[in-house]
Amino acid sequence: MSFPYKRILCPVDFDDTSAIALREACAIAGLCKATVCLLHVVWINPLATEGFVLAELQESQSKHARTKVAEMANGVLAGVDHEINIEIGDPAETILAMAERTHADLVVMATHGRHGVTRLVMGSVAERIVREATVPVLTIRTHAK
Repeated sequence: MSFPYKRILCPVDFDDTSAIALREACAIAGLCKATVCLLHVVWINPLATEGFVLAELQESQSKHARTKVAEMANGVLAGVDHEINIEIGDPAETILAMAERTHADLVVMATHGRHGVTRLVMGSVAERIVREATVPVLTIRTHAK
């Protein structure tokens, strides 16, 4: 867990801030000759699956996510050692587990800057990662909300 970093975990969703975080992770990886472990977590609220078979929905969402992550990574990861991971589960728990499993020594991720009721209802994945990760966490936020 020391500099220079060798494995950088970069969890992404599909917003602009995640794309910026991915570019930052790639820049650091280029300087350190590190591997970027790109991760997207598919989370489906089981209460919102009425009329759908959960396994089919998860498979469909995972396939869609793999396509979107490949598009997002196209060009950005050129020349950088990388892995693409699509996991199903709770985002914070999955990111923390992936950091351990991949032996990441840095996590680079977007933060959405939610506050008030939105944060209370939706929680903050980035905040939990900062609190519980055993490695340094670099959070990227593009603007105040």
